[in-house]
Amino acid sequence: MRILFAGSPEVALPSLGALLATDHTLCGVVSQPARPVGRSKTLTPTAVAAFATENHLPLATPDSVEGLLEAVTSFRPEVAVVVAYGRILSPELLASLPRGWWNVHFSLLPRWRGAAPVQHAILEGDTVTGVTLFKIVPELDAGPIASSVSVDIEPLDSQGSLLERMSSLAAPLVVDLVYRLHGGDIALLDQQGEATFAPKFQKRAGALRLTEPAEVLDRRIRALTPEPGAKVLRADNDVSIGIVSAELVTNVERIAPGELRYSHGLVLLGTGTTPLVLNVVQPAGKKPMPAGDWYRGLPQGVVIHAT
Repeated sequence: MRILFAGSPEVALPSLGALLATDHTLCGVVSQPARPVGRSKTLTPTAVAAFATENHLPLATPDSVEGLLEAVTSFRPEVAVVVAYGRILSPELLASLPRGWWNVHFSLLPRWRGAAPVQHAILEGDTVTGVTLFKIVPELDAGPIASSVSVDIEPLDSQGSLLERMSSLAAPLVVDLVYRLHGGDIALLDQQGEATFAPKFQKRAGALRLTEPAEVLDRRIRALTPEPGAKVLRADNDVSIGIVSAELVTNVERIAPGELRYSHGLVLLGTGTTPLVLNVVQPAGKKPMPAGDWYRGLPQGVVIHAT
């Protein structure tokens, strides 16, 4: 069977690698175009595009609906598997393949339809999420389900760590789908229950309001790490500080929201309830660094904007 793969970021690689290892034909890969990255704005291909190039797979990186349709037509696939491609597919595309388009979604649908399911699950305090493989239809993330697997959200999980585990679990679901389709043994289930939605977060969503409870701030930091990132501002110069890693602490005296304190080897940041322990921070324009090293370089008495 001729398979097309559509994906862009690193979380798509386990599924792409698993398909490459099957005895079916990976006839083409489509991914987002290369984008400028970093302070130098170096034009950088997506993780999927780089993998395709390294493994000598036919690759297209169209930047338009017309270009995508042209690429799909040239590859002549029977079926397409999509993992975090980053583009809405037109009805014309969805009708173009005899065995359809299938999407890996990082939630248990219909909960958290949309572009940021993992972030919303952590932010809302969910303890369980999952991976769903479904057939794509014109309505957003509403198609019938081929398979799914549940995943526990651990107390220290960030968006990055949770997605890493989930992407590995997606790979066997994708391989199983391909063989079921090839053998004609595919049974689908309609989505059940009330849908919730997970729109993409903008950069400003990472601005922390330190008057909020520590538990809320902890979830926001974990939900938005690494993208778009959680940030605070120094009150003395308004320099942005990224909070890369933090954790809740108990049995510690409360301090004012935004106050910084060094105690028993820990950098504490005051919130609306108990302090947060800062583990790793990233001052604007610099690389991530241990919070203790950052704190020791601060002028005495520096605080963080509380709102």
